[in-house]
Amino acid sequence: MEGSVVDQTRPTVPERAPLLAWLVSCILLAVWNYARGLNLWAGYNFGGVLMALFAMWLLWNGRVRMPALPLWIAYVATMLHFFGGSLGAADSGPGPFCLDGMTPGQWLCADGVNGMYHVHPWWDKLVHGTNSTAIAIAWSLGWRRMSQHNGWNLSPRIVAFTAFSLSVAIGVAYEVYEFFGKTVFQTIDQGGYMNTATDLVSDITGAFLGATFGHFYDPMNKEQTVAGQPLPTQSMLTLIGTFPLLCIGMILALDLLILNGAMVDSDYDLIGTLMLGSMFISGFLIVGRIVQQSKKKGSMPGA
Repeated sequence: MEGSVVDQTRPTVPERAPLLAWLVSCILLAVWNYARGLNLWAGYNFGGVLMALFAMWLLWNGRVRMPALPLWIAYVATMLHFFGGSLGAADSGPGPFCLDGMTPGQWLCADGVNGMYHVHPWWDKLVHGTNSTAIAIAWSLGWRRMSQHNGWNLSPRIVAFTAFSLSVAIGVAYEVYEFFGKTVFQTIDQGGYMNTATDLVSDITGAFLGATFGHFYDPMNKEQTVAGQPLPTQSMLTLIGTFPLLCIGMILALDLLILNGAMVDSDYDLIGTLMLGSMFISGFLIVGRIVQQSKKKGSMPGA
């Protein structure tokens, strides 16, 4: 029957469900926190709304070919951050889930403006690790699909390492953001040597787990085992740009784990400066590579 024909011209976009969940959750948390006078996290949640709208603009039509799995993991990580902080209170009193007889630190009972971050030091590490895992999985699956779509023939190992390096680099860049917020603008209270160094350990661990999972989970990796051509410009620039941040992140994490911070004397200002320096080096390397490629193209016959 004509009326029973299913319209198959519109492909399903699995990215839409987690993106909608992200948007709606951040809106509800923003309204809830504003109503309770927890303006700090109402502002953070509003920032989450803006990030969700940007992600929807980027992924809504399925152009990036991003599977839903890493987006759901990212949603969980995002909610651990936003919901965990929202469990606090506008003053030093108990949060909304401190039931009769409960003290801060029990179950979802928290106090202060930072909620679970205030009562559980491991909460921040869980959020960092989960975020890094989601980013690594997303980039691993995304690079594979971009490789197939563009005919790059990237090997599974290159895809996994690129995803790992990029995820760690994002973690280092976020620590630089916290460094500026803590020492320059005094807008956030995250900071200090131990906080930053242990965050880097969580970021690296999550990136490794995510890249490893993506490597073995993605069935498309079985279709491409050997790189058939030189690395494309996009992949090369990503590896060049993230390598300095990957190196400094690994060095600082190993310094904490093996030397207990002796290499940098547990100096927060020093590790912040080192991470910031790695970002400048990254920028110079990217610009240098682009200039080099431009000159090479200009010197080719017929250019």
